[in-house]
Amino acid sequence: MTDEEREEVETRQAPACPGGFLYEIRAGDTFYALARRYGTTVEAITAANPGVDPRRLQIGQLICIPVAVPTPPTPPVPPVLCPGGTPYVIRQGDTLYRIAQRYGTTVDALLRANPGIDPMNLQIGQVICIPVPIPVPPPTVCPGGVFYTIRAGDTLYTIAAAYGTTVQAILAANPGLDPMRLQVGQVICVPLPAVAPRTCTLALAPSVTGPVTTAGGALWMRTDASGRTELLVIITNVPSPTSLGAATYTALFTWGGYSFQVPMTEALGTGIWAGTAVQQLPAAFFSTGSVNVWPGPVLGGLVANCK
Repeated sequence: MTDEEREEVETRQAPACPGGFLYEIRAGDTFYALARRYGTTVEAITAANPGVDPRRLQIGQLICIPVAVPTPPTPPVPPVLCPGGTPYVIRQGDTLYRIAQRYGTTVDALLRANPGIDPMNLQIGQVICIPVPIPVPPPTVCPGGVFYTIRAGDTLYTIAAAYGTTVQAILAANPGLDPMRLQVGQVICVPLPAVAPRTCTLALAPSVTGPVTTAGGALWMRTDASGRTELLVIITNVPSPTSLGAATYTALFTWGGYSFQVPMTEALGTGIWAGTAVQQLPAAFFSTGSVNVWPGPVLGGLVANCK
């Protein structure tokens, strides 16, 4: 056997390689380059290959790399169909809990929408389905109605009842709106039925359980057919609000689970408190609304009694 033939046999002979893996030398390889590529050291490769001259590596030669066989990365779960939801690309630091919080859903809902996903092994670049819809763009016009911002617990039924309209009318005014997937903060158009124009005054009566029985006051309102309403609330013969634990008096208007406040100020030295506001109000407010002046309440009344 010639020296060249002996060298060829030694080159192809597989060395023992416990705790590592065999590697076939390619053009340009050096122990230094291999050590960097596989996260080890030149000394460790040299020790694992006794008799191998690192200055005379041969293409096709088998050597031992003293590290475990690299585990190929888990391939990302392929994109999933996401009807009615929003596709999302996993980013550094994402967890299902953080994603659920960000998009107003739950971890359980994410797991149901992504069967087979491993929540403990999310991959950057992996596409998952978030089971909430892409928000419907807010309407830009709302003729004959008002813009309304969805709050926690709202349904189209409760909104319709509060504004004296119907679910069907709200859906017609908001094309693409999904009544089963309302989002907190979402802006919709609530069409309002015509309001009978009026100018009226309501005498506010002292509260039966209030702190004073001599208090008196009145509510004045002027409303046009669109529901735009000017309000003036005046009260007198009331103690200082600080004696009741508040800095000022406030008129609270409520109807159908909805409300707004009108802060009041005192005409200096007169003991008369007054507050004004302009509100866009639905027909339901005028038939079911009430007003109470707090703290206390010291005074109150039903809006329907405004004549």
